[in-house]
Amino acid sequence: VNERERDAVSDIIIIVDSRAVAETGPVSRNALVYSTRAAASLAKYFLSRRDSVGVIVYGDEVVSVDRDTGKKQLYVILTKLAGAVARGNIPLQVVVNRIMPHINKGSPIIFLSNLEDDPTIISALRDFRARNFDVTVLSPSSLEFEFDAKRIDRTGYEVLKTERDVLIGELRGLGVNIMDWEPDMLLSTALAGARGF
Repeated sequence: VNERERDAVSDIIIIVDSRAVAETGPVSRNALVYSTRAAASLAKYFLSRRDSVGVIVYGDEVVSVDRDTGKKQLYVILTKLAGAVARGNIPLQVVVNRIMPHINKGSPIIFLSNLEDDPTIISALRDFRARNFDVTVLSPSSLEFEFDAKRIDRTGYEVLKTERDVLIGELRGLGVNIMDWEPDMLLSTALAGARGF
């Protein structure tokens, strides 16, 4: 029996937003918790497919794990994700400008962020798309966490939800695959929704 192992197809880049705003919501149910868990699951999945995976976590500094494969890489990634703390406010554009020269052309990019309080998100993701990167955004909605915790009323929720929907529509218009990830939605469902499967 001849078994051929699959060669690495892609360099997958996972970017996790750990700015202070990612901690909005209850301690165990906020964007940072959901994003780091999702990043860990995605890294494990892609590494099991023999893809090369790199991770960038940004908040008050930019912490990166260079692309690599294998179980050791999973351990390194999980360690960095476990150490992610919500603080700082580095704009996404700064991160994109720093990492763009080091990413292989065509690498899929998965961005995990609540998309709040960063006026550079549109321009940063536009830069990725202008260079033909395949960008997928999974956005755990802080609005859902805040509304569930009764920290915002129905009217405030509706206004903020409309603003968020406009931003998501604008990003879709750039060709970004995006999913407004609600707290009770499975990761696989959110990914399928973002990718249009």
